[in-house]
Amino acid sequence: MRLDPLTRILDHPGPFASALLDVSRTTEHARQRLELRGRAARTELAASGAPDDVAEEVVERLLEPTGTPGETARYVVAGRDGVVVDQTLPGWAGHEVLTWGPLPDATAWLAYRETAVPVLVVLADQSGADLVHSAAWGREPAVVHAVDGGLDSMVDGGPARPDQQGRTDELWRFNARAVVAELERLAGSEPPLIVLAGDPRARHDVRAGLPPHVAEQVVEVERGSRADGPANEAFVAEIDAAVQRTVDERGRRAAARLEEHLGRQYAVAVGLAEVLDMAVQAGVDTVVLDEQRAAGRTVRPADHPYLPLPDGVLAAPAVRSDLLVLAAAAATGAGAVLTAPPLLPDDGVAALLRWDRPHP
Repeated sequence: MRLDPLTRILDHPGPFASALLDVSRTTEHARQRLELRGRAARTELAASGAPDDVAEEVVERLLEPTGTPGETARYVVAGRDGVVVDQTLPGWAGHEVLTWGPLPDATAWLAYRETAVPVLVVLADQSGADLVHSAAWGREPAVVHAVDGGLDSMVDGGPARPDQQGRTDELWRFNARAVVAELERLAGSEPPLIVLAGDPRARHDVRAGLPPHVAEQVVEVERGSRADGPANEAFVAEIDAAVQRTVDERGRRAAARLEEHLGRQYAVAVGLAEVLDMAVQAGVDTVVLDEQRAAGRTVRPADHPYLPLPDGVLAAPAVRSDLLVLAAAAATGAGAVLTAPPLLPDDGVAALLRWDRPHP
């Protein structure tokens, strides 16, 4: 996962008020409950040191209607120069955040973003397909792109002559090629998860026409048709399962990479101190972080005086280790994986490096 969103926050001067709260309006008394929670949040932020105007601005954003149905959270970060992040998090489930400190409390927000999966659903039939494109399945609105070719009107349901059947087959293949062209355009250079559904013959023709780097992202499912659209409950459940498998596979790949580097003792840093030392040298490629274990520890930034972070961070008496590691990674263009492989040390921090380093 790239840390560009965190980098953009760090471009603003701290300290920061961070709030990630459940703002769902799914019950009759939800608005009243949220207003009570907002008043309590304002008091908590002020008690932790946030200026009154900053606390007020954060709470005002939290109380604004999101227009998003179902379980929803809102993540707001503000500094002395105003709100720098205000995002709605559909389908969020996790612990709330409410802090004031030299760094934005972004770990839970980044963990949510890491599990976002772009999905391209293809509902194919003989005349073309509907391509349903979502930048984050279940979280971002989907856009439907229709590809319509034609149908062979000469085949009327009776026995088809060989020449008629041949023209019909060619028409289906022509329509499939049009679908493939549009699918490739939407997939781009980094194809998302592609869920292929609809008529079996049309699915076969579409899949056969895809280049290998796109075809390897395809998951074919039996449910779903162009006539029913993407809202069929059983079909959506199949897509949800495919999305979860994609998220799980990311974690397995990260754990496998860490295990490989540890086994070879090559380009790896283990433990908070080693990772921060390599961050000073801009040598971290990817932080591997167990957010719960790392959040349970603090570190004195002055012990790592050359971290590429603002003076206000370096002068802080103690900072949560997860926040400091992620901020240092973001400042040096590194990525992050928020997972919990058993190979991580007790402090929950390791890193894959950009180069090997001498070992004692």
